[in-house]
Amino acid sequence: MSGPRPTVTGATVTYGSRHDSCLAVVRRMLEAGVATVLVVDNGSAPAAAVALDAAAAESGGRIVVHRMPRNEGSAPAFAAAIAAARDAGTEYVWLLDDDNLPEPGALERLLSADRVLREAGVGLTAVAPLRVPDAEPATIAEVSVVESARESPREAISFAGVEAGLFARRLLERLGLRRSRPRAVGADLAYAPYGGLLVRAVVLRAIGLPRADFVLYGDDLEYTSRIVARGGRLGHVRDAVVVDPRGERWMPPGFEVRAMFLSTNPALLYYFLRNRVHRELGTGRRWGVARVVNAALFLVLCVGCAVVTRRWRPLRVIHRAVGDARAGRLGRQVEI
Repeated sequence: MSGPRPTVTGATVTYGSRHDSCLAVVRRMLEAGVATVLVVDNGSAPAAAVALDAAAAESGGRIVVHRMPRNEGSAPAFAAAIAAARDAGTEYVWLLDDDNLPEPGALERLLSADRVLREAGVGLTAVAPLRVPDAEPATIAEVSVVESARESPREAISFAGVEAGLFARRLLERLGLRRSRPRAVGADLAYAPYGGLLVRAVVLRAIGLPRADFVLYGDDLEYTSRIVARGGRLGHVRDAVVVDPRGERWMPPGFEVRAMFLSTNPALLYYFLRNRVHRELGTGRRWGVARVVNAALFLVLCVGCAVVTRRWRPLRVIHRAVGDARAGRLGRQVEI
């Protein structure tokens, strides 16, 4: 990059006994050149809280710990992190989950990509990295290809992530009757997760704070979609790599509706689905013809997956989540 390097504040959220992975992320951010890292302790175990405080005390002010009274969920915690980081007198805020390890050069590439967007005359900008499960070159190449071909459902008409046209295209691709069409290199995103997101503080002030009433899941997607909704651009920087280890999942990969019936945590399933449906219903026509068709398809898929998996209990969770989403009952409805 030419000219003086912008100031960057890092921000992450941790909980439980995840201090080791969190501090590894903090070290990577400091090595990348961020001025300060804000760590929101979202209800860590006592020993983990002591370790975080010790790291902060030894950092000479470069690590700042903000403590929540209990695990309030990731949405309130990231809202607190964003609020504190954006008001810290920095130019940029770099958000990472507490197990995201940025590869060398990731921050510089994100900064350069954001500068290019601004030089193109875009006022509201943010940039997101390529997230991969490990740093092996073969894995990075494979994920880059998969991401380039990924087609997201259109939230203006989808229901619970189901869009009939997209469902049909994916089915044809799986049967080998259609080839996936990769997006152009550098194509923008409609929304992005927090992990690795780089945003100017002035943009964060313009779009406000994330919705704490989401509690868990989807707050990052709703938040970043505001940039695009206001005419901004959300760039995807595939040569800026952040390792995001998948670990043990509460919902297995694969066909998402079926995965809901194989999920191992009803509370996480509830928040995941409730927030998604609420987000969708707030976009486009609430009950246009396309939405009704996609809702009907989701119902059919749910019944089919319940029969195939022989698991009927998730139907009750799904029914409650959809009902609360339609009624606008957000907040902490289920304990986490």
